[in-house]
Amino acid sequence: MFIRTCRSPRLGVVIPIFGHSSLLIEAIESVLTQKADFAIRVILVNDGCRFPETDEVCRDYAAAFPDQITYLRKPNGGLSDARNFGIRHILAALPSVEAVYLLDADNRLRRGALARSMAELDEHPDADWVYPNIDMFGTQQAWDYGGDYSLLLHSTMNLCEAGSLIRRRVFEAGIMFDAQFKLGWEDWDFFLCAARAGFRGRNLEDFGFLYRKRPESMLADSARDHPVIEAAMRLKHKELMQPDALMALEQTECPRYAIVAPDRGEVLYTVDPLADQVRRLTVTEFAADIWRSVIIPGRYHTPPFLVVMASDVMDGLRTAGVLHWALWKIEDMHRHAPITVLNIGRAGPERMGVVHSARETNRGAAVALSIGSKLLKEVLTDGSTYWIDTLSQPTCDPPVAGIELKLPAAFDASEKLTRPTAVLDFLSLVHRLRASPFRAAASDISWDWRKPGIAPRAATQEIVRRSFRGAAAFPRLRDGDGHVGFILPLIEFGGVEKVALNMARGLRAYGWVPHAFVLEAQDIAVSLEWRNTFESTNFLAESDFKVWGGGEFSFFGTTLPRSTTEAPHGTAVGMLHWLDVAISFQGGAVAGIMGQLRRLGATTVLSLHLSDHSAFGRPEGNTYLGLAFEHAFDIFAPCSHKLADWCHAMGVPRAKIVTVQNAPGFEVPTEFLARTQGARDSRRSSDPLRVLYLGRLDRQKGLERLAAVIAGTKRTKLNVEWRVIGTAVVSDKNQPLPAEIKAILEPPITDSDALSKVLAWADVLVLLSSYEGLPLTILEAMRAGVVPVATDVGAVSEVVRDGENGVLLPLQNAVTGCLDAITTFAKNRRLLRRLSARAFAERQGYNWTIAIEELAERLANKDVSRLAERSLSSFAATSPPPI
Repeated sequence: MFIRTCRSPRLGVVIPIFGHSSLLIEAIESVLTQKADFAIRVILVNDGCRFPETDEVCRDYAAAFPDQITYLRKPNGGLSDARNFGIRHILAALPSVEAVYLLDADNRLRRGALARSMAELDEHPDADWVYPNIDMFGTQQAWDYGGDYSLLLHSTMNLCEAGSLIRRRVFEAGIMFDAQFKLGWEDWDFFLCAARAGFRGRNLEDFGFLYRKRPESMLADSARDHPVIEAAMRLKHKELMQPDALMALEQTECPRYAIVAPDRGEVLYTVDPLADQVRRLTVTEFAADIWRSVIIPGRYHTPPFLVVMASDVMDGLRTAGVLHWALWKIEDMHRHAPITVLNIGRAGPERMGVVHSARETNRGAAVALSIGSKLLKEVLTDGSTYWIDTLSQPTCDPPVAGIELKLPAAFDASEKLTRPTAVLDFLSLVHRLRASPFRAAASDISWDWRKPGIAPRAATQEIVRRSFRGAAAFPRLRDGDGHVGFILPLIEFGGVEKVALNMARGLRAYGWVPHAFVLEAQDIAVSLEWRNTFESTNFLAESDFKVWGGGEFSFFGTTLPRSTTEAPHGTAVGMLHWLDVAISFQGGAVAGIMGQLRRLGATTVLSLHLSDHSAFGRPEGNTYLGLAFEHAFDIFAPCSHKLADWCHAMGVPRAKIVTVQNAPGFEVPTEFLARTQGARDSRRSSDPLRVLYLGRLDRQKGLERLAAVIAGTKRTKLNVEWRVIGTAVVSDKNQPLPAEIKAILEPPITDSDALSKVLAWADVLVLLSSYEGLPLTILEAMRAGVVPVATDVGAVSEVVRDGENGVLLPLQNAVTGCLDAITTFAKNRRLLRRLSARAFAERQGYNWTIAIEELAERLANKDVSRLAERSLSSFAATSPPPI
């Protein structure tokens, strides 16, 4: 081994050698003949080369140039090991060296390469390495890797050649080549490691690096093995390849949307319009950007989607909790047409919905329009504008897809969504961009003799889409808050939706930010309380995703929905990927994607309410589907202790079960409850007994039994006053409501004050269901002092104790037992008051804040570890960490 030193070299060149004994001479000479005003030290590393000539050449050069060349020998360890060997020698023996250049033995440099690259580092102290364009000799090719460095682009391609000039501080931070990574493209791995640590590169236009290109080489082997190498790279750099990390880079480096706000004369470059680091440009600056990307597309990036949307429209969508969804759905609709528009319609007072069309729509009323940058550039360079100008005419040539978002009629920001000028604003922008003086440069002349080397720069949205099978990624970035998604098939304020609403309110009290996701329905009920609780409401609106049905296989008698395995999961995962917690409420087929969300870092929860029954009375449904996908859920959250025991008995580990016992579905002031209970106690024995049914009108609720009881009280002329309140939704559409029910049916009530008054009116609540979970109606009634008379099904006996605070009836004797109970209460008001007082006393003080406490604690503990694992600060760093 020969070790020589020279006086204070500023730059070190490491040349690893294995098998290029003859070509090595050209590499060494290209360094020795460099023109520079600083000293350069060459480190020759013989990596156990089997050719004697290699040793001879290295010895001769080290002897001839003892002040410039150091010769090191080592056993063969591979290219990365050899590079590290030379780098470590520089770190240990040459303290004056500020940067290291890596030159493979079969490549070479033009005469001023190292002086130019060192000057680039001097001029840009924030750059940690300078990388070249690729000019090949042998097989002559030239590739342009110019433009701003992007870790997002680097994550999908080998952007930086090993022949780069790298600051010493990178190696001193512990970044070295991975000697175990021998599949190829070791330089790709090295620079990704450096970038993940906060270091950044910079391209030098005329570096002077010359790459020897031969038909058969290590690079050719790597190209053949590209799928294997890329898979290994994605595994090793898993955190970087996560969608949330890629989207953080997308926001800072290659924004997805250029949102043009005509009323402000500005353009926003962003992924998430509510995140930090939104770049704001004037329209003139945007014009320069767009024409640069037309002229040299591989070097200059412009957002792949142009969205024309006035700022007040954006504000209105944000207030409505649909801004991110609108952008996502507009982008998603580009599957059907190159231009998409968004219209705003009006739904009922407490309704919300979405209608989308893959073809012609009401363009004239659009409040937003989106066009892909590829088509936009074609429009800008077209000799005529006739084709695009037809957008403003009744019949247009460009295919247009449309979305109509219907918001509640009383929505308080509706005035901000009444600017239907998106099409005209877009056409005005097109003509302004076409009038730009930059357009003259976009001719058939080629402005760069190199070929574009960074093809992904023109379609950066595809990088994060790889995680979702090509589907659009919901444009929501992590902001440090805990975001929890409540996933439902529909929202009509049945028991499940009420549980979801109250769990959301409970978790919100613990600092979580709730969001609603509707899987199947495209028209939903949204009360003011719902809108005030959930930060956003989002529709999957994917016709191929069905919550139930179509499956070929079953699990313990429950058919596995086809959409658990065959649906467009990419779209659903793309919508939900950014959540910290995902909770399924009767979500059916969404169980099939929970494992994917879990792998992306979300905590997955299954909220369980009851087992449905088949037409033959066999238990089935969401409980069994949850068991089939048990591995995909972190937490099972049954609504009762009975259901929790059932889950455990069916194989769910006890540690995964967190009981969230149902509580009343709405809040009532304590003073009101006390006052109404006093009024109830003061009723006379001669007053009619007030009996109430409150709930959905379907077969599960035992409507035929209820009708028989009503008929029985009338037949025996009991002193009873009935009220039946509910929605006439019958599972079997061909089965009419019993006449006894239809005759006294009142419309459903969702308002809390109205529900409180109804319960204050009642003495007895009747619920003769065939199967149940833990009904909210019973809990609300008992809190108000109403005595429940209910069938002993599900977890009803968990709160109702026969003869103590209510009446429990065996299902097979429900009608007779209910008639007996009503008869007894009508005649024995003292017994009624005693049961009422016990029910009232026992249900006071228990609310959803208490019910959700254990789940909130479990999520908080899990969230801390998950967020620590998923920190994105290193990916978004613009300067290196302290050394």
